[in-house]
Amino acid sequence: MRPQKKSLFNALLTHFLMGVALGLSLVLLLSLIDAFHVRDLVAKSGAPVQTMLMLVTTYGLMFGIGAALTGLVLTLEDES
Repeated sequence: MRPQKKSLFNALLTHFLMGVALGLSLVLLLSLIDAFHVRDLVAKSGAPVQTMLMLVTTYGLMFGIGAALTGLVLTLEDES
């Protein structure tokens, strides 16, 4: 049997989700390892819940979009 090819949307969604997972794990490491004092910065802000939510959202989307764009380039290059 021949392996079925993934559609472009499924391939990009897979890359996006892997990037989001990587971004969220980086935020987790930044908040748990107190080398850069991110936890103190978030705790001393005016609205710590919103600050942490913004940090998590920004890192997740930033890594997700970057991975999706990279996946798009690699997928289109692989097809040609």
